[in-house]
Amino acid sequence: MSTIASPRDPPRRTPTNSNRPSFETSRSALASPVLTQGPSNPPPGAPPLGQRKASSNRAALREYYNLRAAAPRIEIPDSEVPATEIDTPDFDAEDYVTKVVEKSSLEELMRLYTRIVGEVRALDAEKKALVYDNYSKLITATETIRKMRTSMDPLTPMASTLDPAIAQIYSQASSIREALRETVPSPDSEQGKKREAEARQRRTRELAAQTLATPERLRGLVSEGKLAQARKEWAMPRKLLQSWKEKGIGGKDVEECIEEGDEALRQADNKSSVSSPRISRDERLSRDSRVSKDGR
Repeated sequence: MSTIASPRDPPRRTPTNSNRPSFETSRSALASPVLTQGPSNPPPGAPPLGQRKASSNRAALREYYNLRAAAPRIEIPDSEVPATEIDTPDFDAEDYVTKVVEKSSLEELMRLYTRIVGEVRALDAEKKALVYDNYSKLITATETIRKMRTSMDPLTPMASTLDPAIAQIYSQASSIREALRETVPSPDSEQGKKREAEARQRRTRELAAQTLATPERLRGLVSEGKLAQARKEWAMPRKLLQSWKEKGIGGKDVEECIEEGDEALRQADNKSSVSSPRISRDERLSRDSRVSKDGR
């Protein structure tokens, strides 16, 4: 009995007023450095006051939700607890317990029990962490929706006054569209083809009037001494009149217009030859060839 209940020596402690170094004091300082440091002398490398305050707030939240470790983020897909055969879909609890009891000793059973209890607590902590993260996100989303509603409330009366105006504009646009559909015929219909033919005839008459008025403009340019510009403006109308003449369009009016335009330029050439009698042989030949072409 003396060997079983042998008395133990009391722990040795060093008085606080002693100046001798003590191993107990060193061990206590290593075990709990926070207790040995005074509030006025923070340990080297300690975080600032704001970070310590945030850490204390997180610690209070973990204590409130009974979380033993830091709450994992919701973005972490994998669990900290490794998967075992218990996690398989076809797991049989009774068969598993029977096999473990038959094949394991008492020490192994206690070790297995301790491990399972730790895994259950870890999973429970993960569940609470997920709930906490989702709850914080829900609070943030609710606050965002509240701010959006607060900013949209002043615009609600204005939007309600704009609704009748928008409806009126839409009705007017619809009525105008229907009226245009009734007045403007389809291009494939007989009335549409008739309107297109009339528009083509109107454009042709306008072009003919402008072309027949070209000789008068040429005479004005010649009188102003703009002979080069007169020749340039007569080139295209003369080609058009010549094509009409070949097709038999316009009759005598087209021929007279061609003659008047050529005559206006011919008179200008005669005046220029009289004013400058010393003309070179090449210029005379080029002028004669141009006049002969105009005559043809």
